[in-house]
Amino acid sequence: MKPLLFASRLAFICNLLFILCIIIQRTSNFIGNKELSAIVILLGWMVAPFQNLLVNIWYGVILLNKKNNRLPVWLSLLNLIFLFIQLIVYFMLPL
Repeated sequence: MKPLLFASRLAFICNLLFILCIIIQRTSNFIGNKELSAIVILLGWMVAPFQNLLVNIWYGVILLNKKNNRLPVWLSLLNLIFLFIQLIVYFMLPL
């Protein structure tokens, strides 16, 4: 379960950066450092959807196999909610 816990935490961090990217897109770029801004955009826009999809598929496989899941429930639910938000932002909202 440790690899799944690590992947879930990484997905959660990337999802928070995804929300930060949405805020930056709707307002102005308030991060002064260009390198930090590039890392936030890379992890938020590029890595977050794929990492989140991978983690949620992993959750689904565990649920289908009826294995004991020792992950925090709040982490699983938040990653699922962020996946729905990402699907809406990427496929339904106009740029």
